[in-house]
Amino acid sequence: MAALVEADPGLDPDGLMDGLPSDLWGALVLQVIGQQLSLAAAVAILARLEALHGGRLPTPAELLATDNEMLRGIGLSRAKSVYLYDLAARLEDGRLDLERLRTLDDDAAREELTQVKGVGRFTADGVLMLALRRPDVWPAADLALRRAVERVWEVDPPASVAEVDAVGERFRPWRTLAAVYLYRTRTPQRAR
Repeated sequence: MAALVEADPGLDPDGLMDGLPSDLWGALVLQVIGQQLSLAAAVAILARLEALHGGRLPTPAELLATDNEMLRGIGLSRAKSVYLYDLAARLEDGRLDLERLRTLDDDAAREELTQVKGVGRFTADGVLMLALRRPDVWPAADLALRRAVERVWEVDPPASVAEVDAVGERFRPWRTLAAVYLYRTRTPQRAR
């Protein structure tokens, strides 16, 4: 990887995540906000949430104290507000411990994260990739990844989860990196 980044710094995987929160709390908030939205829309809503709190991400306690109508006013659905409140409450009362989460293997971390209302495997995988920097996460059910696999490997749409999983197998144990690159593809290119 070092040789690849040295040859082209634009391929640095850390640079691919520029502008996204890399701390666990911020990544969780962004992943919940971003459910079924484009990354650009999610980042815009996150920026409005930060603007409500003096230009920074609110702490879990501050989020809990934020009126639901204010959250709706920045573009959050009622459901996502409920999910964020549940996440913040779990962090505040200790049902979810972010430091402990760092020590868990991928499956155990997913299990812990999916106890939060509204957090499923897709959201948990995003946190594993974005904040925990786990090297071998492949969210095969994610529509954006499925579309990228269709485009790059000429898989007939709609690509099934099994087809996307099969493509991902070639990238073990670095599936996260492959997924991040695929998310960032903009022009059709074919694999050889």
